[in-house]
Amino acid sequence: MLLIEKVIKLLDEFHFSQFREHVKHYSVRSYYPLALVDVIDRRADVEQDSEGLYKKVYGDPPNGDRDMKKFFQLSHYTFKFTGFLARNYPDYLQHNITRIQQFINNGDLTAAKRLSEMVRDVAEKIEDFDTEIKILSILAQQEVLNESGKDALKYYERIDRLLKLKSGINELNNFVLVQLKDRGKEEFNFDLDQKLAYLEGFLESESFAKRMLAQLNTCHLLYILKDDRFYNPENLRKLEMIEDELEKSDYIIFPFLHNIRPRLAFLKLNYSIRQLNQEKVLQEAARIIEDSKDDLFWNSFVNLPEISSIAIQTSYFVTNYFTAYRPDHLQLIPSEIKDRMEELKVRCEAILNNPALQDRFVVRLINLTTIYSGLLLLGSKEEIKKSIQTLEYMLLSYQQVPFHAYIDPAFTTLIMGCFCLEDYEEMERNYRRYKKSIKGKTVNPENDLALHGFYYAAKWRETQRGQYANKLSSVLEQASDKSQLESTKKTLLEVARYFNIPIDTQAFT
Repeated sequence: MLLIEKVIKLLDEFHFSQFREHVKHYSVRSYYPLALVDVIDRRADVEQDSEGLYKKVYGDPPNGDRDMKKFFQLSHYTFKFTGFLARNYPDYLQHNITRIQQFINNGDLTAAKRLSEMVRDVAEKIEDFDTEIKILSILAQQEVLNESGKDALKYYERIDRLLKLKSGINELNNFVLVQLKDRGKEEFNFDLDQKLAYLEGFLESESFAKRMLAQLNTCHLLYILKDDRFYNPENLRKLEMIEDELEKSDYIIFPFLHNIRPRLAFLKLNYSIRQLNQEKVLQEAARIIEDSKDDLFWNSFVNLPEISSIAIQTSYFVTNYFTAYRPDHLQLIPSEIKDRMEELKVRCEAILNNPALQDRFVVRLINLTTIYSGLLLLGSKEEIKKSIQTLEYMLLSYQQVPFHAYIDPAFTTLIMGCFCLEDYEEMERNYRRYKKSIKGKTVNPENDLALHGFYYAAKWRETQRGQYANKLSSVLEQASDKSQLESTKKTLLEVARYFNIPIDTQAFT
């Protein structure tokens, strides 16, 4: 019996309807996956031969091995659509446990055995450890009651292996929470190579999910600790390998509320940004959103992958296209970039209007408001005014909320907006507010240097005093010391050249 046949027979009405709608939605270009789903008999005791199914799908009987090979490829392709169930309803096989119990209680051991083996085959294929453990427990106890202890022992040995695999995944998730969370900060006792060696211990696991989680967290650890190895071509190949493996085995079950694909795309996106590959940046940013859109659980939470994607794209656009201080600013931005920025603004507005964001995720709302204001900063003068007003309202409305992580990007955007509008009085006020807000706190050096650079450039434009040109030159010196501040230096140099601020720009190129 084909694997997709077993799945169709094992789904209850709810999961079948969800699965069928998903296949229907993604089968617009190809009718055949939905046709195959519809011709499979859902009764567990009915088995259809492959040639008969071929005829029902294609309308004619198969003509040799080539036709049957095409049919088996269709079968596997359709089975991969169960990835939707794996993400959103990973326990979709569980209801069959009750069906098996009913058959046993009604004296129909034959039906129970048939259904048990069917469930076991699918559960093993998709790494549904919980369901397989329950099935094996039933099968083992049946052998005990039949006084066949040797066969029962085989089942219990398999259960022991599965429990260890489950424990390993839990161990990995615990590692992520304890070791990787907020590790962007400097920590002298954090032994990176020791942590990498720990993760490598999972790479030979028989569990696909464990191997992928370990591989991805290895790359993630290098990224958040700003290790140069993250940007090695070998690391990109590793990320691409994970992506290929996930694509081939989309049906494998990960714990509910997990989807590692957006995080994978996030890491690839950050790799591409360092390479300044615009096409790759936009491609991977779109993939983050694409890879999370089928995750139904985001209906109850803030879609973090989408916000991450918008944030990274906005940062990239501000870094590469911020020239709003020039009257020809909008003419300098390629039309496709303007279209993409417009799409992001519309999406930000839709998310910001979500009551759940306003009621339960205030810090995320503050984060997204700052991102949205950054997009507005790249628009017309009216949009820049809106950017400033939006941030002013946010800072006033949520002044009692601790959101230190978003203080410096918010004030950086305010200072840049005032610079473009030549509103030096408002800039001075915001600069003083910023200095007061960050007193005794750590800030992002990239944002802090950009803010000071624009502030000193504005003060020079306002007063023409050499001391501000010197201070801007000092900021450029600091930005030159670290490779990750290259984009900040580039932006400030363009400002200095455009306004003929008297500093030696050649010294920083």
